[in-house]
Amino acid sequence: MAGAARGERTPNDADEQLCAAARRVLEEVRTTRAPGEVLDEARRQLERVSDVLAPHAHEGGFAQADREGGLGLYGQSRDPMALFPYSPLIGRLNPVAPPVEFWMDGDVVRGRAVFRSPYCGPPNHVHGGVVAGVLDELLGVVNVMHGRGAMTGTLTIKYRAPTPLFEEIRMLGCPAGVDGRKVYAEGSLWHGETLLAEAEGVFILIGEEARSKLGIASDSGLPRRGSDG
Repeated sequence: MAGAARGERTPNDADEQLCAAARRVLEEVRTTRAPGEVLDEARRQLERVSDVLAPHAHEGGFAQADREGGLGLYGQSRDPMALFPYSPLIGRLNPVAPPVEFWMDGDVVRGRAVFRSPYCGPPNHVHGGVVAGVLDELLGVVNVMHGRGAMTGTLTIKYRAPTPLFEEIRMLGCPAGVDGRKVYAEGSLWHGETLLAEAEGVFILIGEEARSKLGIASDSGLPRRGSDG
């Protein structure tokens, strides 16, 4: 966060550390075989944590950024992770998000992740719905990073091979053209040299009325319908 002195702890630092701890809890809860008395003690401790946090709950609308940053940095940042801190799929400040990281490489978006047990579908593999969600987010980020923020219209996923848990998964997203209000993007997931899944998306640029209903501020910096971005 701009203006923080060296070594000073910012709200986002604390949030990220809290979310990292929460992800550890999710992993342990998902895999535990502890006896009942241990589970009862863990539940009591979690309830105490909830009671500590509850008085500080966010009030009002739930935008991608309710602290500094997020989509308010559009036009200033080339870091997708900074633009979507609360995303349920890549958000560093959202403990339910898989540990996915995106970054820009020229005109394409690259990514990586190691999916763990909370995202298991078939034995030892990632749930197909999680794969689809991550690909949707990947293509959406491609659009935003090219000045074409739009809503998903059609998403076509082709599953080529099961996505393994506990292994590094690579991602690649590319722009694929614009036709009026329609924005096209493509993406893929890889394990080593093995293609796991690929996606084609058609996204729709939205106008002011839809932006208002969605709570997207007119001064967010995101392109409007008809903008060249």
